[in-house]
Amino acid sequence: MIHNAPDQSPTGGFARTFARTSSRVFVGALAVAMAALALTLHQQKQLRDFSEPTTITMGAVLRHGAFLGKRRSSSSEYFCWVSYEFTPAAGGARQSNWRLWEPGCGVSPGRPIPVQYVIARPEVNRPAGDTLSFPTFLVWFAAGVAVVVGVVLRNSEVD
Repeated sequence: MIHNAPDQSPTGGFARTFARTSSRVFVGALAVAMAALALTLHQQKQLRDFSEPTTITMGAVLRHGAFLGKRRSSSSEYFCWVSYEFTPAAGGARQSNWRLWEPGCGVSPGRPIPVQYVIARPEVNRPAGDTLSFPTFLVWFAAGVAVVVGVVLRNSEVD
């Protein structure tokens, strides 16, 4: 007669928990690596787009806000965004866009905002001074640390 009883050994359940944990850590590392890859590709695209000739013109702020810190008890805001519109200096259709922009929390609707855009393609634009400031290597480093932790956990269950 075969029983499908749970493992009664003192370390059996513990090892199974580590096996699940190490698999979860590997899945988490994969998710972080995918986010790092997406961020890296986005930044490379931005560098490629803005390597073409650009110019700066003045636009107007439509809306602004922050993703964190908007409560009454919080005096600072984080991950600020701004929605703006502008007309290219050489003429053309009015363009509008929104971007994460740290100084965006301090501007009010209707205020002027300098906008940098690619001369040949005004739809590629950003607030002037907006640079690729997020260090993607930190995300890659976090993914690497998660893989190392997963390997250590996996190896500890073998011993």
